[in-house]
Amino acid sequence: MESAGGMELLPAPKGAPEEAALARTSRRRVRVFLLTFILCLAVGLAWDLQRPALYSASASLLTVAPPEVDQQNVEADIQHVTIQKQRLLGRPLLERVARELATKNPGAELPGVDEIRAMLDVSILPETNLVELQAQGGDPALLSLLVNTWIESYLKLREEEVAALNARTVDVLREQYEALGKKIAEKRAALNDFRENNQILSTERDENQILSRLKGLNESLNTVNEEMVKARARLDAVEAAIARGETVVPEQDKRAYAQMVQRAQELREQVAEMNRRYTKQYIERSASLKVIPEKLAKLEAKILKSQRSGQDYVLTSARQDYAAARQTVESLRKQLEDFKAEASEFTARFSEYQAMQEDLAGLELLYRELEDRLVKVEVTNRAKYPQLQVVEWAYPPEKPIWPHYWRDAGIVAGVSLAVALLMVWLVDFLKPIARGTGRAGLGITIYPANAALEQQGQAVAPALGKKNSQQALPGTGIAELGVDRIARLLENADPFARQLIALLMSGLSAEEILRLEPSHIDLEKGEVAVPGDPPRKVGLAPGVVDWFEREGCPWLAWSGKDHFDREEIDARLQLAAVDAGLAESGQIDAELLRNTYLLYLVRQGIRLSELETIVGTMPARELLDLGRYSPAHAGKPASEVQLAYPLMA
Repeated sequence: MESAGGMELLPAPKGAPEEAALARTSRRRVRVFLLTFILCLAVGLAWDLQRPALYSASASLLTVAPPEVDQQNVEADIQHVTIQKQRLLGRPLLERVARELATKNPGAELPGVDEIRAMLDVSILPETNLVELQAQGGDPALLSLLVNTWIESYLKLREEEVAALNARTVDVLREQYEALGKKIAEKRAALNDFRENNQILSTERDENQILSRLKGLNESLNTVNEEMVKARARLDAVEAAIARGETVVPEQDKRAYAQMVQRAQELREQVAEMNRRYTKQYIERSASLKVIPEKLAKLEAKILKSQRSGQDYVLTSARQDYAAARQTVESLRKQLEDFKAEASEFTARFSEYQAMQEDLAGLELLYRELEDRLVKVEVTNRAKYPQLQVVEWAYPPEKPIWPHYWRDAGIVAGVSLAVALLMVWLVDFLKPIARGTGRAGLGITIYPANAALEQQGQAVAPALGKKNSQQALPGTGIAELGVDRIARLLENADPFARQLIALLMSGLSAEEILRLEPSHIDLEKGEVAVPGDPPRKVGLAPGVVDWFEREGCPWLAWSGKDHFDREEIDARLQLAAVDAGLAESGQIDAELLRNTYLLYLVRQGIRLSELETIVGTMPARELLDLGRYSPAHAGKPASEVQLAYPLMA
């Protein structure tokens, strides 16, 4: 006998009547299955194979949309392609296709225009000038002939349109060309009359007499102004030199004046030498010596006269030059002022003449462009280039595009199989079933769903012992320590173990205790700042705050110890359990005490989402395991739950 959950599997009883019933049931199922499957398969295949085959023939056509008849543009023109699609499916072209088909197949039964329209379709390839022409129907040969005739009719229609458009374009361009030629001739005659009436001799501005004279007067005035400035500067320099007492002589007298000054200096040196060597009485009695001072006096008088006459000459000459230059400037300015009005009027007429020239040049440029365009249109035979290209002609299709006989036959077979199986199940379901007490024909006995759990609970109950021992089924729950065990543990623990128990029963883990420092404890607030990510603060029970104080300062019993790790924590707790005389001392560790505190909070109905704010981050799986111990109406916030364990409050 085998069991699974709440079901016990029993061997089926043996006997001839039951074997015969099973055989009849099997034969009935086979008959129902085969009959249903064959019937559904026959109906489905008949439906599949009676559908007529549908064939498709297609061709590709490249259209080009020029903005005008004489200019090509190979860029994609979506608007033009869409227009050509409508024209390809338009009734005028389809009527032409019908006539061409009748010409190619005299006496044959051919579709009408409406039937042809239903068979044809045009699809546009995105961002291109390429269109695909398609025809669908039951006759493969007719489809390819229809598509190719469709294209040929469209090509002829385009050729006729291009030829007509070419003729209209030539007429329009020639009319524009002749009208523009007449206008240019009129404009050129008006320009010549204007030039003669206004005495414009040259198209160059400076070559005309009035403007050339105006330019000469301006240049002469600038030159005379410069000469007047120079004359004034020379006059000022002469007057300043005279005021300073400097010698001013004409340029032509400077050499003679310099010679007289040099001769006077020599005579002064001779007189000085005589006065040094001879006495005054001796010089007066000597005829050769007496004449030297007389020569010096005559020469100095001559030099003084030369200075005065030269100074007067230079000053008079400078004043005359300045006056002449100023008179010339005033004369030129008067002439320029008198000539400005005439020059201004001529400038206006010349500007008008230039504007007329520019207008004539623009018309002549347009005339040449129009002439070139007309030549190109007349020379180029656009009727031979209808601006479209057949990329691929249509060919008779070999296989139908619809229906997919073999695929649909497979689907029919699958559906027939499913219907046959469903029919077998339905027949068995509707057949009355004889029911026994506790036993079915297949040897399965049904028990209540919780029977196995009740039996397991009865089998494990003796092993639980007292209610204050460790409360957990092996491998099925979370172990915890009873209240009396914790009380005995605290009574016999040393300060080291008491601090560990108090921290573990406040929600700290062994790893967090290892990172704890005395500075993390706030004795006034009764809080522990737990380092971690994220950090949190945990309140100490009022009865245990004194355990962490020594001489008024926070204190931890393991501070400064070299070998303090997770094994040391468990060993300290087990030593306290041995001193308390607990039989399960080898099983008491930090995880057991922390789980006891977690179950204490969960049984009060605390929200599992707020549990992490007290005991730190936990895996979701552990929170779900703890949730099995929550009461029916759980969901209390942490503020409504007693956080301090009763023995420590």
